[in-house]
Amino acid sequence: MNIKKSTRTIKTKKQPIRRSYPTKFSLSEFAGALGDWGTLIPFIIGYISIVGLNPAGVFLCLGFTNIILGIRFNLPLPVQPQKTIGTIAISQAWNPGLVISTGFGTGIIWTILGLTKFLEKIVRKVPVVLVRGIQLGLGLILGWTAYLLLISNIFLGIISVFIIILILRFKWMPSSIILVALGIVLLFLNQSITLSNIQFGLPQFDFYVPQWDEILVGMIIAGIAQLLLTLTNVMIATVSLIKDLFPEKENAITASELAVNMGIMNLISPFLGGIPLCHGSGGLAAQYAFGARTGGSMILEGIMELLLGLFFSETLFLLFNNFPKAILGAMLLYTAFLLGKISFKDFKSKNLPIILISAIFCFIFNITLGFLVGFLAYIILKIIEQRLSDQSE
Repeated sequence: MNIKKSTRTIKTKKQPIRRSYPTKFSLSEFAGALGDWGTLIPFIIGYISIVGLNPAGVFLCLGFTNIILGIRFNLPLPVQPQKTIGTIAISQAWNPGLVISTGFGTGIIWTILGLTKFLEKIVRKVPVVLVRGIQLGLGLILGWTAYLLLISNIFLGIISVFIIILILRFKWMPSSIILVALGIVLLFLNQSITLSNIQFGLPQFDFYVPQWDEILVGMIIAGIAQLLLTLTNVMIATVSLIKDLFPEKENAITASELAVNMGIMNLISPFLGGIPLCHGSGGLAAQYAFGARTGGSMILEGIMELLLGLFFSETLFLLFNNFPKAILGAMLLYTAFLLGKISFKDFKSKNLPIILISAIFCFIFNITLGFLVGFLAYIILKIIEQRLSDQSE
């Protein structure tokens, strides 16, 4: 007896793979939008109170730039003050014309470098271990700045740090929003600000035209050092950090695109009284640390800055000049921790001396020197490894 085996093909309907994408305008994105204010606000205070820039121009330029870049790249890639120029300008009490002219000078150079695509060759040849050293150095620098802010009110600083640690367990609850709200409440409680201080109205704008003599002076004093700093902190560290935090978007932006971004925004913003701007791994790390995952954080931050600049510019100086420094220090300390943690990603023990040497020189001297010393240590280590390999053969 022949037994026929019947086969039956069972067709199953393929279920679509559902991917969850971050919501662009969620509470977490709003929290992330406030995350980089720890590094942003101190420079804004100095530019407004010491240099004498108009708050309206500063905030409007920040706002428009954040919104445009947030829409274009859909990444938390906020703009930050150019720290070398900002530090020297504030410490030496530059006049507004010298500040905006120096920013304009950096805009010319970055636009040219970005359009020539020359930066891509530089970035591809930089060893990852040197980037790790820079990231750790930035973490140390931010950590020290955070410490100096924290000791202004150590009790409030400890409470703020405790709030961040506590809320880390509850992802839905953004610590940056709570800390900013706490700071504003304290300002009202100690009567640093009262309701009568809050004024609503359209601002007066100051328009500037960059002067070639001030461009030359500013570039010599601070601009050239800023370009070297930006090369390491932005072109190398930021591109690498994007790959670390967003591996699915590792090709979303290149060093040349970053350069063109910085070039264009520094060619336009000076005319409106905007401060010299750049991207930076610190701002990216800060927004990511406090919940940002898309360009929505930048759009939300930009909207807030536009509203502040357009309608509340008269009260901005009072608010930022009196905001509790210890709370800003706590936010900055968490950002520093995140940068330091990322610097040891894919850690190899043989790279530790290079990372530490580079980071220490970044911290003690500056990021450019730290990068150069780390690069020298990297070359020496490679030569030693090659000689040992030759002897073993």
